[in-house]
Amino acid sequence: MYVSRAVESLRADPVDGELVDLVLETADGADSERVAAAAEAAGATVERRLQFDDLLVSTTQDEIDALCGLDGLAAIQTGNVNAITTPDDVEEDLDPRD
Repeated sequence: MYVSRAVESLRADPVDGELVDLVLETADGADSERVAAAAEAAGATVERRLQFDDLLVSTTQDEIDALCGLDGLAAIQTGNVNAITTPDDVEEDLDPRD
């Protein structure tokens, strides 16, 4: 299963009680209802069902480890990964001359 670098960072050094939104990408052939139930049992709240049976969940940073251990996942990424819409939204300042 793929775990994004941002999620790995949060997983390695979580802030207890700090909320985070995550996208749980279900694996091919996985039952999204079972994945959703397992995520909720691990302490997450399913906020929305996304395309391709993926889930947007909210949880605390200290519960990320439990989500990473769920069966039926292909990937876990931060929920705001799709929020970057323009180069100005990127975290790094880029020199346009490069």
